[in-house]
Amino acid sequence: MAGASEELKAEMLELNLAYQEKFGHVFLICATGRTGEQMRDAVKERIGNPPEQEREIVRAELGKINRIRLTRLLEEEETA
Repeated sequence: MAGASEELKAEMLELNLAYQEKFGHVFLICATGRTGEQMRDAVKERIGNPPEQEREIVRAELGKINRIRLTRLLEEEETA
């Protein structure tokens, strides 16, 4: 999102607020390797999910984030 247009950033803000209103927490996605447009499309798609389904998706996304972080930590230790 760092290089995203102001229009895309504004759209993401609006979508994030709507998502948070519906689910009671911020939109969570493993952003590694995704474009701003892909993240926008994901929140648009996921906002229609029922809460139970969204909780499962959030758990899976957290798992992806944790695996990436742990892999990076191990790689740092190996090069130290």
